[in-house]
Amino acid sequence: MFLSELLPPERVERCILVDKQWPMHNMPPKQHHINWSHIYGSFKDSSIPYNYYESWPVKLNTSKVNLKNSKEVTNMEERLFQNKGPIVLVAVHLCGTLSLRAVEIFNRNPETKFFCLKPCCLPTMVHAKRDEIFKLGEHSFPAKEVCMAGKWKKGEWHGPPRTVTQKYFERWADHLYLGIDDRDATKIKKTIMVQRFGGYQNEFLLAERLPETNSVWDVLQQSPEGGEEFNDDDDVANICQPVGNSS
Repeated sequence: MFLSELLPPERVERCILVDKQWPMHNMPPKQHHINWSHIYGSFKDSSIPYNYYESWPVKLNTSKVNLKNSKEVTNMEERLFQNKGPIVLVAVHLCGTLSLRAVEIFNRNPETKFFCLKPCCLPTMVHAKRDEIFKLGEHSFPAKEVCMAGKWKKGEWHGPPRTVTQKYFERWADHLYLGIDDRDATKIKKTIMVQRFGGYQNEFLLAERLPETNSVWDVLQQSPEGGEEFNDDDDVANICQPVGNSS
């Protein structure tokens, strides 16, 4: 939604919001669904002659997909990726193995011009107990290197101390980065300080299929000591410049 306001509508066809918790298309949301009234609903002021969908500068659409279901992902790729594009894939705050799925989608779909991944929580211990090996392209690693027990309950963390989980998260981000196929792409791992007060999930993985967009990489390759911190709209606008006509 933020990108809809930020990006130029004449260069971006639409933004597609993917989540398994969306309702089915044209079905009213139920209690367990994400409420989409801010996308498809009507304004409370009946004098406004259009709905929310028509008001977004870049059109927003929802797609109900379980990214952990390989059949649903294949159907999504056939519908949204193949013979489309260029596509910008933004995968922000992905929990656990969803980050693996995002990297796989980028690697498999050459129509994806630009990729941004912001990993979130670590994979659960079930993968380590099964002695699973995570594989991304030519890179593979044991699940036990990145899996962690623990969960938040009523605003409190129940699990290993942050000094331990931070090391696992950094290792997780490194493995995801190595799994991004860069044979026809440029990639970078950036520390951007979005979490404060002890938060450490500040790793962003970015990749662009060649040729590079110079204005974007001029910004990305800046490396201030201690991590990059965006403080104003100009910085955000620079990092979010569109790369070609995108969807």
